Amino acid sequence: MMKQKFFILLCVLFTIVSAFLSSTLGAMEIQWKELLSFGSIESKVFFEIRIPRILLGILVGGSLAWSGALAQGLFRNPIVDPGLIGITAGCSLFAAIAIVLGSSIPLLHSIWSVVLFSFIGGILSCLIIFFFAKSKGKTDIESILLSGIAVNAICFSAIGILSYIASEAQLRNLSIWNMGSLGGASWTLIKSFSFFYLFPLVASPFLASQLNVLILGEREANHLGIHIEFLKTLLIVLIGISVGSCISIVGNIGFIGLAVPHIVRMVIGQNYKYLLYASYFLGGGLLCFADAICRVIIAPSEIPVGIVTALLGAPFFMNLILKRKQHI
Repeated sequence: MMKQKFFILLCVLFTIVSAFLSSTLGAMEIQWKELLSFGSIESKVFFEIRIPRILLGILVGGSLAWSGALAQGLFRNPIVDPGLIGITAGCSLFAAIAIVLGSSIPLLHSIWSVVLFSFIGGILSCLIIFFFAKSKGKTDIESILLSGIAVNAICFSAIGILSYIASEAQLRNLSIWNMGSLGGASWTLIKSFSFFYLFPLVASPFLASQLNVLILGEREANHLGIHIEFLKTLLIVLIGISVGSCISIVGNIGFIGLAVPHIVRMVIGQNYKYLLYASYFLGGGLLCFADAICRVIIAPSEIPVGIVTALLGAPFFMNLILKRKQHI
């Protein structure tokens, strides 16, 4: 128990350090004494651009990692990603529709329209998957995975068509969105979606014990008094809302939902009482750290944060494969 609590504390400290580093890095060098002068350019950049961006990175990274932990618990597989369910693809498709066809569709011409439309797409794909996975009052896990694969294929095919007909400006916006970025962070976005990002911290204590029992298998969990169908439905809905709210704002950010819960599980084990919180804080700190990197590599320009998270995550899994080969 002490090991798990200590690791959570380390994750919190990592998030704090990442936030501090991110606040000091950027195209403009911040003089700390200038922050006391609220009318200065430095104070405006710090409080209106960097702080919202840092908070959004922590909240989104935490929510994606938390969703990944739920997905891995739902499928009872430590290498499952929320993207396999098709929610990410649904968000991406609806965002692409708003970006490419927004000028010809009423009410889809603003950035807020892209965010809201993308969020609706994620929820809609979640409902479609749930509809196909439901049979005779039961939710089949394999059907969820197969439905997710089908939704992914359809959505990415449609995105390919939209990319083909898009103008150069639209194609660039679509490419940037698909690679993920925290550049659109603002206090308005954080206030509007903060409930979805903070909800994981509130819901975790109520889900942890049931997920711990679900690890044993559906039949065993049912014998132990867990309402399996309600739990699976709840997990799908929570993953859909959490991932949908994240992807709709920052675009596609890979590896956070896959790698972070897997790393946490390797360090502190399967107990979801600690795994959910550790995943949230480690995911938030990692995305904040990755965003800081993407702003200094080619400063004053920046690269999409999704590229950095992929570069950070890929070596981890390659190392994991090599370790598994040594034990075979």
